[in-house]
Amino acid sequence: MLTEENIQLALDRFHFNNEEDLYAAVGYQGVTAQQVANRITEKLRQQEKATDLENTIKEVQQEVENRRRRSSGSGVFVKGVDNLLIRLSKCCNPVPGDDIVGFITRGRGVSVHRTDCPNIVNEDETRLIEVEWDQQQNNQKSYSVDLEISGFDRSGLLNEILQVVNETNTSITAVNGKSDRNKMATIHLTI
Repeated sequence: MLTEENIQLALDRFHFNNEEDLYAAVGYQGVTAQQVANRITEKLRQQEKATDLENTIKEVQQEVENRRRRSSGSGVFVKGVDNLLIRLSKCCNPVPGDDIVGFITRGRGVSVHRTDCPNIVNEDETRLIEVEWDQQQNNQKSYSVDLEISGFDRSGLLNEILQVVNETNTSITAVNGKSDRNKMATIHLTI
């Protein structure tokens, strides 16, 4: 800290002509060493304050972004827009990894659809909005997925399918099945 520039700042502040006068004033207690040290380190403290302020601003911005993402609850967020009601549509049941698009509904916020959903293909382009999956939140969130399984109808078919799903430690929320005249079974699972 004892650079010529910093010492010159102290000399100017206390109105001394040279370093010898400054040291003599400190020796005779005309100026305290603490006052000189404060003047010499003033620029460093200002730089640290500016750096601390920048870091605080970055932390607050990050916290606001995290809070906005957490508040969505759906695992989806609209970039640049906060406090929107976002819901996943039931028609195409989008899950993380799907390409998605938001549809601005009347009075119900944004409805999220897969980009290939037939319900939004012919919709007004001005009501479509860009949305994306929140990767941080989706690591802790689960989504319902509908599966349709078709196979030759035989005794124990449903039991075998349920055992396979059970081995993956996946929760089953709904099961529905039927058989047609051609001995083909169709089983619908929601997991």
